[in-house]
Amino acid sequence: MNLTSSGPLAPSDAGARTTLKVLSLEIPRDRLWFWGLRSGLSFLDQGLFSGSSFLLNIFLARWLSKEAYGAFAVCFAGMLFLMGFHNVLLIEPMTVIGPSCYPEQLSSYFDAQLRTHLLIIGPLSLLALVAGAILMLGPAPSALAPALVASAIGLPLILLFYLVRRMCYVVQNPLAAVRASAVYGVTLVLGAFALEHAGHCTPASALLLIAVAGLLPCALILRRLRISPYGLQPHPSLPLRRILGENWEYGRWLVLTSALSWVLLQVQTVLCAGMLALPAAGALRAMQLPSLVLYQLIAATMLLLLPSISYELGRGDLARLHRKVLLSTAALTGFGLAFVAALYLFSAPVERILFSGKYATSAWLMPVLGLGPVFTGMACGLSYALRALRKAKYELLAYTASAIVALASALALMPRWGVPGAAFSVVAASLTLSVGVIFCYLKWVPRI
Repeated sequence: MNLTSSGPLAPSDAGARTTLKVLSLEIPRDRLWFWGLRSGLSFLDQGLFSGSSFLLNIFLARWLSKEAYGAFAVCFAGMLFLMGFHNVLLIEPMTVIGPSCYPEQLSSYFDAQLRTHLLIIGPLSLLALVAGAILMLGPAPSALAPALVASAIGLPLILLFYLVRRMCYVVQNPLAAVRASAVYGVTLVLGAFALEHAGHCTPASALLLIAVAGLLPCALILRRLRISPYGLQPHPSLPLRRILGENWEYGRWLVLTSALSWVLLQVQTVLCAGMLALPAAGALRAMQLPSLVLYQLIAATMLLLLPSISYELGRGDLARLHRKVLLSTAALTGFGLAFVAALYLFSAPVERILFSGKYATSAWLMPVLGLGPVFTGMACGLSYALRALRKAKYELLAYTASAIVALASALALMPRWGVPGAAFSVVAASLTLSVGVIFCYLKWVPRI
């Protein structure tokens, strides 16, 4: 479809393309409209997906006891640990390698990635299931044990939806992802109210609901892409060994980075449950919920930035690559600081609206924890530039330093200050990461 403007800005030559100067770059108007539409759909998809998860967390924090919500927070933190590995070993490689190396074989390529998903996640879920069963057989089982079992059962389905949803971006069809996220969000929210109305809202049932809510959207996307669930073709055209090797080659340096990233932001929740109590873990998670808006904004921005800077790298245009990275960094930082200022001014009313006063004594921690994604946003674009330029091993230095700060500060501050000590640990670790990534970017990314 021809998207070239025929309005007053069009040149007299009907065959010529209208161009606009944007950031001193000549961009065809049809390309500007195309990428603007894709960007809008990507942000809408991320908003629907993360917004429904945000609402579920708000409902659980209001409906469940502090101990029960703490159990949910600890299990969700554990799932995020495994999600990180899944992202760097399947989702990110598929996003970068799929369209560049297998543009004519995407159906077979997706089939191979689905089989890889089963191969990696199956054993991990089994280990989590065994750990949950051991806790349930212990002398004093708590709300944590059934929640851990539920997370182990639901994890393959939860991560399947993450994987299949990203396939929409590989084939440049974000509208399919928007539709899937809308179905997921409606199912999740209605399911939560149904569980609460029936009196069966628990950490375990909520985790299973997250898994079940993604089934129909997965089926819709796979049907749209003409892929049978898990493919399981009798004679797959792409050897699984080759796909595993390519994924590992791309993500091997990022595996440790993913683990360290989890330590940076999630270890405090687990330590709260172990060193303090499950209600403390729940309070920390509840106070982090407003800052999840910033983290999701960062995720949506990076979803668009990674293929864009990869394209500039392929063209050898480092000037535009640097410009895009720095522009996204400045925008995320500015928006983040404004968001934290708003939280500082209105933390008490926000807490009452979200949690009905249940966590009123901890409301002042919301703007403090909001500084975490501000520092993360400062580092994220630069971090993705390091990855695109195959310099992820240097990024690892920054993550190592931030993980050390996270553990050391949490262990030092939490026994004395409790949940506030955990919050300050998150901020200190995020600041360390930002400083480290900026240093690596300036030192090892080639200049223009």
